[in-house]
Amino acid sequence: MSLEPKPVDASAKQAADAKASLLLRKSEDSYAFPVLDSVGNQFARSLRDLVRALGAPTVNVERSATVQMRFADWCSEVAPGLFWRYHAPPLRGPVLLAATRPLVLQLVDIFYGGKGQNGGEREDLTDAEERFAARLGRDMGMQLAAAWKSGLEPELDCVTSDPSKLAAVRADDELVVQRFTLRGGVFEGRTILCAYPQAALRGIAGAEPVPEMRDVPAVDPVWTSTLNGALKTVRVPVRSVLARPEISLVKLLSLEVGDIIPLTIPRNVPVTVAGRNFASGSIGEANGNAAIMIERIEEGPDND
Repeated sequence: MSLEPKPVDASAKQAADAKASLLLRKSEDSYAFPVLDSVGNQFARSLRDLVRALGAPTVNVERSATVQMRFADWCSEVAPGLFWRYHAPPLRGPVLLAATRPLVLQLVDIFYGGKGQNGGEREDLTDAEERFAARLGRDMGMQLAAAWKSGLEPELDCVTSDPSKLAAVRADDELVVQRFTLRGGVFEGRTILCAYPQAALRGIAGAEPVPEMRDVPAVDPVWTSTLNGALKTVRVPVRSVLARPEISLVKLLSLEVGDIIPLTIPRNVPVTVAGRNFASGSIGEANGNAAIMIERIEEGPDND
């Protein structure tokens, strides 16, 4: 008995393709996350605006290509550094930010009116520096949320200079890392790193996708044609007000049969359809009947 490969079920292939997300692309046993490019570009602009607002108006931020590295290697890139951890539903894992300690100290110096001088290498931060670091972390979290356009909602839950306190991440865990390099002045070459656990990103990408428009059944053309034909036969009331005279209450109460109310008919009168302004026209005659010649079709919300 010969064993022949079974033909690939077309519907099964379509179902598999439907589960492919913009967030995840698998190729040659590795993963790429295309949507992170647009997120990273937006976050770079937000970081630039944030640092400028702190007192460094000439700074620019340059984003490097997204890379993958072990958590231990990521920590060593910024040592000695400061780390921010965010709880970020629906991501099943933390979002991590890191910056070198000299960068944070320079930002503190500028924030308090200095010129961004490096405060020197030291292990402990002052109370003011810790408060600033927490504030900076919250601001960066809001900028990151805006970059994701409601896709993630990062909430700062840890600020530390000890990477071992970043729970839920092990030394050998693979991270997807984006590097943001500051350019200009005293910040030239300083970096901020943003990291996402690869497994957590894959978890989001593997979720059931929102059905696309092409998955929605096509509208029946016969039904559409019938509906359009029926709508075209609907009758709507068309009215025009020729005059709106005003008289005093005393004269109104004294009116008798045979009295005359003078009218002043304007050259152009409004034409309404179902109570909405539709057009304006002039009064005339057509085939022995009083008529209105349309001179202008109204535009705007009344004509929607």
